[in-house]
Amino acid sequence: MRVTLLGTGSADGWPNPWCDCASCAWARKHEVRGQTAVLVDDALLLDCGPDVPRTAARLGVRLSGLRHLLISHAHPDHLGPESLMWRSWSSAAGRPLDVVGPPAALAVCREFLTRWEGADPAREGSALRFVPATAGGRSSGGGSPGDDPLRLGAGDAGYLVRPLAARHGSASIGPAVLYDVTAPDGGRLLYGCDTAAPLPAPTLAAVTGRAYDVVLLEENNGDRPGFGEHLDLASFAELVAELRRRGAVVDGTRVLAVHLSHRNPPGDELARRLALLGAQAPADGAVLDLAPRAPLVPVRSPAPAVQPQPATPLAPLAGFAAPAAPPTAPASTAQRPPHRVLITGGARSGKSAEAERRLLAEPAVVYVATSAPPDATDAEWSARIAAHRERRPAAWTTVETLDLVALLRSPGPPLLVDGVGLWVAALLDDPAELATRAGELVEAWRHTARRVVAVTDEVGSGVVPATADGRRFRDALGHLNAELAAASDEVWQVVTGTAIRLRPRATDP
Repeated sequence: MRVTLLGTGSADGWPNPWCDCASCAWARKHEVRGQTAVLVDDALLLDCGPDVPRTAARLGVRLSGLRHLLISHAHPDHLGPESLMWRSWSSAAGRPLDVVGPPAALAVCREFLTRWEGADPAREGSALRFVPATAGGRSSGGGSPGDDPLRLGAGDAGYLVRPLAARHGSASIGPAVLYDVTAPDGGRLLYGCDTAAPLPAPTLAAVTGRAYDVVLLEENNGDRPGFGEHLDLASFAELVAELRRRGAVVDGTRVLAVHLSHRNPPGDELARRLALLGAQAPADGAVLDLAPRAPLVPVRSPAPAVQPQPATPLAPLAGFAAPAAPPTAPASTAQRPPHRVLITGGARSGKSAEAERRLLAEPAVVYVATSAPPDATDAEWSARIAAHRERRPAAWTTVETLDLVALLRSPGPPLLVDGVGLWVAALLDDPAELATRAGELVEAWRHTARRVVAVTDEVGSGVVPATADGRRFRDALGHLNAELAAASDEVWQVVTGTAIRLRPRATDP
């Protein structure tokens, strides 16, 4: 299966031509993105907004071999019916083309072509074949994962396509659908654009166990959620985690962010944030040549159970070509190599949020809270704890304990420890015990078999504390931070919400 990204941007592209924000300024200089569209094997196109034919021409991509056009919904960045008129002026005019989409999208095509070409495009003898796409395949309703897929093309050269329910828009534009596509060679693709989270229950059931080769998910809203029914960075991560739990994303699956807008941070920071989730944001024109898969399990059959797969770093796309190994059976979380990340920063610097976003796409996480429990007499402290709890994914397990050593020595899913400063403060009244337990903590940190991210306070840049207890806390935490940093794979400092790498991973240049 060969996948060509003819566009990776949002409705207004990235940069927005009228905008001078920092994100658009970066994109204008480094990486311009047009409206999202995905070409499979030069034969099947997912979405076709007004930008797409011009982008294909600039990239040197011919669309004359196109046989199947899949439209997710009738919003104008996903459907430019004028493209069908331009096709009718070309040498491809007489070749058959399936136009698949929700009823509202097909109605837009018919109305436009009838007006401008003077004839019903679905008339007898027309090269266009209009195929309604409703969630669940040929059924008109429930979206059951057992429904027959649409079969496009002839025999072994054809594609199996399942439209799945999205969480986007009303019947006036669709309703919007996502697409599960199986190529003739058995390659499997999930196109998730546009949608908000969580996905409808029938859609989650339908993708369970599918072990896709490539998953394309929209990520329109970045750090500015609340605009339309779209994913932001946090909900994108949580959806990837859910797909891992369900065996839809497995070892070797390429997870790609598309429908990107200037609501995201500048592209270099976005790439860093996505890499933490095991995802990428390739440029327009990027090509993935995916190795042939094993024979397809029939779509109507119940999917085999697949164990959840944690996030894994992806190899960078080399130029415009990035071959990927076919998905294999996922390893358990306990079998993954250990990895220790220490994140330091001042008060309200954003260090806890930076730590949390590193694990949002994991199928399971143990959040270790070292703070004292909420105190009804201290409203401010209770509010802080409540805010932390509210932003944790529901799938995370919270453990309130000071026994970090036992957790670090035991197998299990990734740990997020927040934080080391509170742990020191809780033991400060007994210097001898603190020294003993700090030594044990450093040794457990050094030899842990788990993936662990720990948050600590940066105490070396402030004023000298006015009290003896304050100076003792500063000295104890400063020494412990230095020892943990020396035994870490990565060390980061967060300043005014910006993460600065102090020590790279061993694999980094």
